Amino acid sequence: MAAISTDESRLKLNQSLAVIRKEGVLMQKCLDTKGKLMDALKHASTLLSELRASSLGPKQYYELYISVFDELSILADYLKENHSSHQLADLYELVQYAGNIIPRLYLMITVGTVYMAIPDAPVKEVMKDMLEMCRGVQHPLRGLFLRYYLMQSSREHLPVGDSDGPEGNLQVSIDFIITNFIEMNKLWVRLQHQGHSRDREKRTQERKELQIVVGSTLVGLSQLDGIDKNYYRKSILPAILEQVVQCRDVIAQEYLLDVITQVFPDEFHLHTLDLFLEAVGNLSPNASIKNILIKLIDRLSNYALAEADNNPDEEEPSDDKTTEDDNIKETTSSTDKTDETNSTGEADKTETEKPVKRYRGIPTNIDLFQIFWTHVSSLLSKRPDLPSENITALCVYISRLSLCCYPSRTANIDTILEFLVKNPPSETDNDSLQATNANVLELLLLLIQSYPKLLTVLRLANFVPLLESQSKDTRNAVASNIINLMLNVKKTRIESIEEATGLFKLLRVVIVEETDTGDEANGINGIEAKVHDLILGNATGEELAESDQALPDAAVANQNKLSKIVHLLYNRDVDVQSQLLEVARKALGEGKSFVRFTYPALVTELLRLIRRISVIGKNKEGEEFKLKLAHAFKFLQIVLAAINQAGKPDKTLRLYVEAGTIADQVGSEEASYEFYAQAFTIYEEKISDSRSQYQAVCLIASALQSSRNFSPENYDTLASKCALYGSKLLKKPDQCRAVYLASHLWWAVEIPALGESEDQMSTVVGIRDGKRVLECLQRALRVADACMDVAVSVELFVEILNRCLYYFERGNEQISVKFIIGLIELIQRNLDGVSSNPNGGLSISDSPKKHFERTLKFIEDQKEVDTRFHQIVW
Repeated sequence: MAAISTDESRLKLNQSLAVIRKEGVLMQKCLDTKGKLMDALKHASTLLSELRASSLGPKQYYELYISVFDELSILADYLKENHSSHQLADLYELVQYAGNIIPRLYLMITVGTVYMAIPDAPVKEVMKDMLEMCRGVQHPLRGLFLRYYLMQSSREHLPVGDSDGPEGNLQVSIDFIITNFIEMNKLWVRLQHQGHSRDREKRTQERKELQIVVGSTLVGLSQLDGIDKNYYRKSILPAILEQVVQCRDVIAQEYLLDVITQVFPDEFHLHTLDLFLEAVGNLSPNASIKNILIKLIDRLSNYALAEADNNPDEEEPSDDKTTEDDNIKETTSSTDKTDETNSTGEADKTETEKPVKRYRGIPTNIDLFQIFWTHVSSLLSKRPDLPSENITALCVYISRLSLCCYPSRTANIDTILEFLVKNPPSETDNDSLQATNANVLELLLLLIQSYPKLLTVLRLANFVPLLESQSKDTRNAVASNIINLMLNVKKTRIESIEEATGLFKLLRVVIVEETDTGDEANGINGIEAKVHDLILGNATGEELAESDQALPDAAVANQNKLSKIVHLLYNRDVDVQSQLLEVARKALGEGKSFVRFTYPALVTELLRLIRRISVIGKNKEGEEFKLKLAHAFKFLQIVLAAINQAGKPDKTLRLYVEAGTIADQVGSEEASYEFYAQAFTIYEEKISDSRSQYQAVCLIASALQSSRNFSPENYDTLASKCALYGSKLLKKPDQCRAVYLASHLWWAVEIPALGESEDQMSTVVGIRDGKRVLECLQRALRVADACMDVAVSVELFVEILNRCLYYFERGNEQISVKFIIGLIELIQRNLDGVSSNPNGGLSISDSPKKHFERTLKFIEDQKEVDTRFHQIVW
C-alpha cells in the first residue's frame, strides 16, 4: 500500500463523505417512498462502497465509519418498523447477493441484527452465519471496523437465556463475542506488519488509536446478563487469556489485560486470580508486567477501601496461614462442584455453595497478599532481568493492597521490607536508580502515613534497616514527612521510651544536618567551626549571629520543627517523662551547635516537669520527690550549659533566669541561686553589647523582684549584684534607668496570682527597705544630672519623679514630701533655664515637657483621693 500525504488523504476523506451524504439522502427518499426498498438498498450499497478505501488512516477511517453507521441506523430502524419476520428472512438472503464483499457484509449484518430481534427468529443460525461471513474480510483496518459494526449492531439482541433451541442461549452469545474478539485481535496484531519497516512507529501509533475498537468487544461481553463468577472462570476468562498469551504482541497483551482488569467486576477477579496471574507469567518478555499487575492490585485495593467505607464497624478476622496453593485449590474445587451441579438444577447448586466470611469485601479464605507475593517471587526467579524500578514499584502496590485489605497484618509489610533490604538495586544507570529510590521513598512514606501510630512502623523489624540503606535525600524526605505528619495531627503524643528512641533515630538525618560539600568556610560545617571557635574564645557572638543568617532557610526550618517535636513528649508518669526528655537530649545533642535551636524547647519541657514534680511532692511528702526534683535541676543545668556552649548568650541568660524563677517558685533556694549566679556569669563573660546588657539587667531585676524563697543574705547578694551591674552600664541613660529599676528589688509588692496581699508584704524575704530604695533613686538622680543632653536629663528626672510618687503612694516613708518637691523644683529649673535663653542654642523637645505636665496633673488628681498628696505643693 503506497503511502499518501496528509492533504491527499484528507481530500479522499472529504470526497468519500460527500458520496455518503449524497447516497444517504437518496436512500432516505427511497425509504420514504413505498415500493422502493430495493432502490434504497442500492444506494446503501453505494455509500458502503466508500468503506473499501485502503489509503486512509485509522482516525480518518473511523470518521468515515461513523458517517456510514448513522445512515445504516436509519435503514435498520425502517426495517424494524415496516417488515415482518418472513420478509426479513427473504431480505437477509437477498442482500448477500451484493457485488462487493464490504457492502454485502454490512448490509447482511444490518438486516441480520434486525432479524434477530423478531420473535421465533433463528438467532443462533444468523449469529453463526454473520460470524463466518465476516472472515471474508482480512484487511486489518476494514476487517476491524466490520467486526466492530457486528458487535455494535448485535449486542442488544444477543440471547441470554438457557434454551437449547434455535433462539440461542447465553453460551452461544459468549462464544459469538469471544470468537469475534479473537478475530479482531488477530487483525489488530497483523496491522503492525503492513507497509515498510521505516513506518513502524507510525503503525504502532495507529494501532494504539485502534485499541479501543478491540477493547469494546470485551466491554460488551462484560455487560451480558446471567454471567456469574463461576461461569466467568469456566467459560470466558480462559478463552480470552489464551488468545492474549498466544498473540505474543506486547501492545495487545498490555492493553487487553488492562481492559480485563477494568471491565469485569471485582468479585470475578477475586475468583480467578490464579488464572490471571498464570497468564501474566507467560506474557512476552517485553510486556510491562509491572503496569499490568499494578492496575489489578490497585483495582482490588480500591475495592477493599470502598467496602471498608461501607462497613466501618467491621472487625478484621484473626490472621490465618492460608497459602496461595490452598486458595487456588479451594477456588478450583468450588468451581468443579458448581459445574457438576449445573446438570442437577439451581437448588442443588445453592446447597453446595456455603457462605464465606468476608472482611472488606475479600473472602477470608483468600489471602490476596500471599497470592500476589508468591506470584511476584516466582516471577523474579523466572525473570531475573526485571529492572529494580519495576520490582520496587510492585512492592509499593502490594504493600498498599495489604494495608487496604489486612491493615493489622504488619508481618506482610515486614516481608516486603525484608526483601528490599536483602535485594538492593544492582543497576548502575542513574535514571533507573532514581526511579528505584523514588519507589522506595513512596513505600516508606506510605507506611508512615497509613499507620495511625508511629510505634507500629518502628516495630517493623526491617523498616529502619531499609531506611538507613537509602540516600541522604530519601532519609531527609522521610524525616521531614514524619515531622510534618506529627505536627499536623492534633493531640499527637509520644508516650513511650521505645517510640521516642525510634523517632529520634528516624530523624537523625535532620538533627545532624550534614552537608554534601567539603567547604568548611561556608554552609553548615563552616558554622560548626565558628561555634567551636566561639567556645575556645577565637570568635565572637556577632560572628556566630552572622553565621546563623547564612544558614539555609530549610535547615533553620527543620531545626525549628524539631524543637516542636520535643513538646509532643508526654507521659503522666514523671519518671517516664524524665526519661523521654533524656532520650531527646541525647538525640538532639548530636546536632552539636544546632542545640541552640532545639534545646530551648527541652528547657521549657523540663520546667514543666519540675512544676509537676513539685505539685506531686506537695501532696506526697517524702525524700523521693526531693531527689527527683534535684535530679531534674541537674538535668536542666546540663541542657542550659550546652545551649551556652553553642554560643547564644542572650538566649541562655533568659533561660537561666526562667530556671531561677521556677526554682524559686517550687521552693528550691539553692538551685535558684545557682541559676541566677550562672546568669550573672554569662552577663560578665559573654554579653558585651550595651543594649543587651541593659535588657539583661532589667530582666534579672524583674525576676528577682518576684522571688519569695531566698534567705535575706542570698537575696541581698543577688539584688546588690544586679544594682551594681546597672550602675556600670556604658550609657548614662541606661545607667540611670537600670538603677532606679533596681530600687524595686528592695520594695516587694504583692503578687495576686500567688494569693498575696499588701498586708503580707512586710514578712516577705526581700523585705521592704525604704532606705535602700532612696539610695537607688538618689544615685539615679546623680547619673541623670550628669547627662550632657538637657532633654535626656529632664526626661530622666521626670521618670525618677514618677518612681518617687509610686513609692510615696505605696507608703515608703523614706520618700518624703520634701524630696518630691525638691525634685519637682529641679525639673522646673531645668525647663525654665532652657526656655529663658531661647537664643543660647539650647532647646528641648516637647516630649519631656508633656511628660512632666502629665505627672503634675496626676499629683493634682491624687489630692482628691489621698490627703497625703495635699502636702506636695510647688
